Amino acid sequence: MMIKQTLLETSARKFMPKLFAGISDDQVRRVKEYIKLYTKHPFGGTATGAVLDDAASSQGKMIRPRLVLMAGSFGTDRDDVRERLYKLAAVVEMTHLASLIHDDIVDDAPVRRGKPSVQSKYGKNAAVYAGDFLMSRITFYLMREGLNRAGMVIAQAVEEMCAGEIGQAMCRYKEDVTIDQYLQNIHGKTVALFRACCRIGAMESGCDERVSRMLESFGECLGYMFQMRDDLLDFVPDSSMIGKKAHQDFREGIYTLPILLAREQPGGRRLLHPYMERSAEGTLTHADICRMEEIVAALGGLEGAWNQIHTYQKRAEDILEALPSSDISLQLGKIVRKLGAV
Repeated sequence: MMIKQTLLETSARKFMPKLFAGISDDQVRRVKEYIKLYTKHPFGGTATGAVLDDAASSQGKMIRPRLVLMAGSFGTDRDDVRERLYKLAAVVEMTHLASLIHDDIVDDAPVRRGKPSVQSKYGKNAAVYAGDFLMSRITFYLMREGLNRAGMVIAQAVEEMCAGEIGQAMCRYKEDVTIDQYLQNIHGKTVALFRACCRIGAMESGCDERVSRMLESFGECLGYMFQMRDDLLDFVPDSSMIGKKAHQDFREGIYTLPILLAREQPGGRRLLHPYMERSAEGTLTHADICRMEEIVAALGGLEGAWNQIHTYQKRAEDILEALPSSDISLQLGKIVRKLGAV
């Protein structure tokens, strides 16, 4: 089966908000109210204050908070439980925002999804201070609200996020990086927080341990699918769809699943070696990138990556089949199928 790039184009992130619409606008509004409360600060008129204001008013897709609430729907539906979930969803989004701010600093990224990054807009110092301030507020409100168990899950996820970023940095420009190392790195970078969202949503809504573990595993599958699909989007010719230069990862020595799978095919190492070498030297040309794309496609790297996505899709669908049927479980099934659609 040939994977056409036009099919990748139709899979851009634009479908995500609609798919996560199983949570009402009013519920999202309540989460945003807590984000605004938890990020309130005395730094008005400063660059750091501007960063925090931007973070609090972010109109992102709120995927991770929605996952907390969707997982929580499998538990007890009570006013106090809902408020607890709104608070946790806010903390999860703040964790995500802090990680994005710090990623921009580390990457020295001028743009994030087609818009000026925080550090390029307000300066590195303000970005560092704002990211650290968010993390301190996360700790404070988790403790103040008595969300200790959930706090431990989030703290573990943050540790894994850091480990994933460190692991990726250690693997940069390594021609012998393995698929297992890639999976370990994206588990930290992306999967850990997806998994944590589902775990705490289930746990804090009173789900039993069996259901909590199942939803945690579901979040893990979803995180892998999300990141692998994101890596495939790097092969979309129109970079405006993903907000970054096509194959920026390859240029920076970050070799993603399609490339690693192609490299493992007969002749793959020999064919891709010159381009990996030039990425390390910083001498890649546009023609080199085009040829690398052709090699990866010809060796089945794109198709192989889709096969990996479909493996996680099957696992996620099996989990949903075993969970109680509800409107939310049907909505989660739609998300999984969309992520797995070629």
